[in-house]
Amino acid sequence: MWFVVACPHAGIAGLQAHLGEVGALLGVLVSVTTIPAAGNLAVVLADGLSISPVRPHGRYLEQARTSLSQLLLHLAGLLIAGTLTLWVQRCQARRGARLSGRGTR
Repeated sequence: MWFVVACPHAGIAGLQAHLGEVGALLGVLVSVTTIPAAGNLAVVLADGLSISPVRPHGRYLEQARTSLSQLLLHLAGLLIAGTLTLWVQRCQARRGARLSGRGTR
């Protein structure tokens, strides 16, 4: 369940990088949250869907489902963290403009 920590940080880092405030940290955090699950999914599908009557395909497909669900969960975490970060930044900008006497749209 370490994705609860890594995904929000990766989403926040992604937005900060978009704003030009974060460098290589973004690539590391996004890679840590997505590459292991995507790589495992690819290997499991390639190995599990190969034509071999000796191997039980059910085990491979179950592992593929698990990897896909993990990948989707991580991507959802990135999206939610990025969206919340934008929302917080927007609220802070409105508050700052209101305190300085300028209006915002």
